[in-house]
Amino acid sequence: MSPKGKTEVMWLLGVAAILIVSAVVNIAFIDSHTSNIAQPTDLQTVPANSTIINVTGSQWVWEFQIGNKTYFNSGNSHSGALPLIVNHNYTFEVTSKDVIHDLLIPEFGVQSYAVPGHENQVSFKPTKLGYYYFECVEYCGFEHYEMRGYIDVTNGGAS
Repeated sequence: MSPKGKTEVMWLLGVAAILIVSAVVNIAFIDSHTSNIAQPTDLQTVPANSTIINVTGSQWVWEFQIGNKTYFNSGNSHSGALPLIVNHNYTFEVTSKDVIHDLLIPEFGVQSYAVPGHENQVSFKPTKLGYYYFECVEYCGFEHYEMRGYIDVTNGGAS
């Protein structure tokens, strides 16, 4: 093999090694960050003691209604976060006023489409205290990026 051929093989092996190492590190990182901190519930039935939260997506805001209280997505701020209680069952009844949206709360393993004229239900139970990010993951128009906010899981408060 010529010196030029050896150089090409070395470059090929070097790049392949870098890609393989990067893939392994990436997979390990993703796997370590996808453990759900909310217990899934039986999606066929709503738990008897579940607090119902009506969630409505509209361009470009999420609206959460718990009884007579209404909360709106808080953007990048923790102030105005949706308050939930740890170890309590919640059921989101998700719909939309205008176009299709998709609510994602990655740490809870919760994702539900918001479709105009249709209601989807998703139940979960937060098991750890803290602030958790949510967002719309279905492109819904010019200010789609505004449809994000936080959930504040505490020991007590509004539910």
